[in-house]
Amino acid sequence: MRQRSALSPQPSAPRSVGILGGGLAGIALAALLGHRGHAVTVYERDRAGGKLRRVTVGGLDFDTGPSLFTFPDVWRAFLARLGEEGDSLDLRPLPGGLGLHHTPFGAVPMPVPPGHPLHPAWEAYRAAAQPLAPHLTTLLTTPPHLTDPIFRRASAALFRATGGHLTASAWVHSRRLPPALAHAVGTHALNAGLAPQDAPSLYALIPALAAGDVARPASGMGALLDTLLALGRARGVRVLEGAEVVRVGAGRGSLSLRGGEERRHDLLVSALDPARLAGLLGRPVRSPAHRRTVSGVALYAALPGESGLPATSVLPPADFGVFRAAVRAGALPPDTLALVHADGPRLAVLLTAPATGRDLGPDHPWVRGQVGRVEHLLGVPGLLASARDVVALPPAHYAAGGHPGGAIYGAALPVWRGGPLHPQTYRRAPGLWQVGTGVHPGGGIPAVLGGALIVDRLIAQT
Repeated sequence: MRQRSALSPQPSAPRSVGILGGGLAGIALAALLGHRGHAVTVYERDRAGGKLRRVTVGGLDFDTGPSLFTFPDVWRAFLARLGEEGDSLDLRPLPGGLGLHHTPFGAVPMPVPPGHPLHPAWEAYRAAAQPLAPHLTTLLTTPPHLTDPIFRRASAALFRATGGHLTASAWVHSRRLPPALAHAVGTHALNAGLAPQDAPSLYALIPALAAGDVARPASGMGALLDTLLALGRARGVRVLEGAEVVRVGAGRGSLSLRGGEERRHDLLVSALDPARLAGLLGRPVRSPAHRRTVSGVALYAALPGESGLPATSVLPPADFGVFRAAVRAGALPPDTLALVHADGPRLAVLLTAPATGRDLGPDHPWVRGQVGRVEHLLGVPGLLASARDVVALPPAHYAAGGHPGGAIYGAALPVWRGGPLHPQTYRRAPGLWQVGTGVHPGGGIPAVLGGALIVDRLIAQT
């Protein structure tokens, strides 16, 4: 029998809802609210999808944005909330799980297979995290109310698993992991825009919990966008592309579109970066560079043939402290976190950069140096030079989406405010809500969908 939260929402009267921003968070929440009978309109100043787009490079189609589908139980919880049976995404396991991590102490596959010298240490590490596994979906998808017995049990499991350690680096240090495994584990804090010294301890458990269940839709990540849009259309959601909101009024639910049209809704939900929302409200925009998460340079290359590389390769910085200091200062780190995804002749190289909005193209000396490092460590010198075509998305691209400096995960929260135990500002004011990675800790698809499920439930309780 499925457990029911003490805070499970009761059906509420249908309302008119305006959602600002048609990224994954906005259109996911739109489908949920449409399913409850609300009349939902999504306002997107460009095209729906946010960071998840399709680009054509050398005649090959690439999906930008999220590249891995971790914790698919969150997706299943999303479909269950909608009453959907089956899964049109056709998720397929990704070969190699979280990929081969090229640490300064040696290569570490995740998960570590039997027979590998690090396998016993990996199993001990995984065993330390496993008590949290049955509760992780609850932490990602449930409003953080300690009055809710289900969330309270999940919180207790998290506290037991983390042992009271506040940061990911403190937890890793306490486990006395071999240096190569410790470095590979610490890398996964960087995947959400924070160095291990700044990330909540939960991030140190992510590889153990996710490595064995990494997937990708059979037809590519773009299938997620198509599916979310279809789920919304089936529930009466209207997505207005090219409809830029230029002001959110002081009056309840009022907004202005470029061109002068005024709209009014019973509720507004912002799926924008909180700094951009502040500007629309006419409030001071505060986004100091040292408080931002990271940005990135995404290089999509059409190769003349298969690269011969694993599906996913991870190249962390040699020293997390040096990387952290550089990013906080807005400087380009001497070596950075690089993710390499290979699929036949398609190659994506994702370089982590500080969120300063720089226009770092493929010919920039720093980008060329980082690409050279990647090629050297992977043993494929000149790989990108052999490409038939390369398209780059720099930090300036992400900044154009409204994220100050191109910060992919919004503002960096202090470690004591991060993680699922700390209530976020989902409700900005009466009649105004916030959804997306700007308020839901962490990054990637689980955070996007989990945050939509949380806000859907909170709105239903009002």
